[in-house]
Amino acid sequence: MTKRIAALTAIALTYVVSACATPTKTEDVKIYSPAELKQSEYETVGRIWVDSWRTAFWVPTYSSHDDGIAALRDKATSLDANGLTNVDCYGDSGLFGGSQAFTCYGKAIRVR
Repeated sequence: MTKRIAALTAIALTYVVSACATPTKTEDVKIYSPAELKQSEYETVGRIWVDSWRTAFWVPTYSSHDDGIAALRDKATSLDANGLTNVDCYGDSGLFGGSQAFTCYGKAIRVR
């Protein structure tokens, strides 16, 4: 009987703690310059568009710099990060000089 009560208490506490946590919104993800934070002030959550093996074959491109930054913020939100650092976007018109496409990358972080 006490094991059952302990298990129910643990489940209830888990539910309460997860309900209290506020999810990060895309617009709440702040972009920090590399010199703005000390490494001890944040935790690295992931390197966006670099961590996956898929990037050896394909990296997402965007029609504008702003679209690329918005995608980085969306991805950071999905990783439960509240910030981005080392963010950069560069444009390329491709091998045959087509329309310019932007490739963006950055490090998703959780600021303490």
